[in-house]
Amino acid sequence: MSNDKRRHILDCALDVFFRYGFKRVSMNEIAEAAGISRPGLYLYFQSKEQVFSEAIERQGALLIEDIETNLNAYDTAANKLLYAFEVWTIRNFDRNKNSPEAREIVDATPLFARDAHKAVYEKFEALLASIMEDADIDIQRLGLSARDVARLLSSAMRGFKLVAQDGAELRQMLKSLIALALTSPSREETRKARNP
Repeated sequence: MSNDKRRHILDCALDVFFRYGFKRVSMNEIAEAAGISRPGLYLYFQSKEQVFSEAIERQGALLIEDIETNLNAYDTAANKLLYAFEVWTIRNFDRNKNSPEAREIVDATPLFARDAHKAVYEKFEALLASIMEDADIDIQRLGLSARDVARLLSSAMRGFKLVAQDGAELRQMLKSLIALALTSPSREETRKARNP
């Protein structure tokens, strides 16, 4: 079975899910959007839940790819982290917050795509950790690893999405969080403090 065809189906399915929500979408609508027959769709996927789970995983992979492709355009760890959050969540925050269909997708994800959702966030957190590792800060002094800080940043972002009124407020909250995460002294400052 063609991977290109499978990706095409998943891309079409994502569009359909975001337009109509999870509950109102049927395998017929996914097949129609992808330009294949319903029996043809079943050659690739066993159920709507499987399509949804793999579509969530595909969306996460596309976001990670977008971030990685453009990350070198940013010069500081703070700007790289903010760009990662911009692509991951800020860019579509207003649309998602004001769309009942998008809200339904968020609610359905833990039920029907738990493993995919977890895997996608682990990849995002690994990307954040790699940015933290490249930053000139001494987080180990605080007893934290780059992965710990990435997990905290990602978890805080999820909470911020619940309280932010709009994308601008979410961006400001994340900027403040990033500034806080990067306030640890540099490795050079720590070395000088230890060896005066």
